[in-house]
Amino acid sequence: MSEEQDQPLREQIDDAIEVIRHQLERLYEGPSIGGALDDRSVIAGLEDELEQLKQARANLGPNDR
Repeated sequence: MSEEQDQPLREQIDDAIEVIRHQLERLYEGPSIGGALDDRSVIAGLEDELEQLKQARANLGPNDR
């Protein structure tokens, strides 16, 4: 069993939310090398995933692991 599976579900969701927020911050900042990239579809996908994780966390009951 992995360490992630040992974590309560709420913590796993919180960790995933933090990872996505960090990825979005980097995408919003833009590229550090080279020309501009069109990351709109990537950003939209990450924003959608972030919203789904927030909803899943909100729907967790007090006894959910």
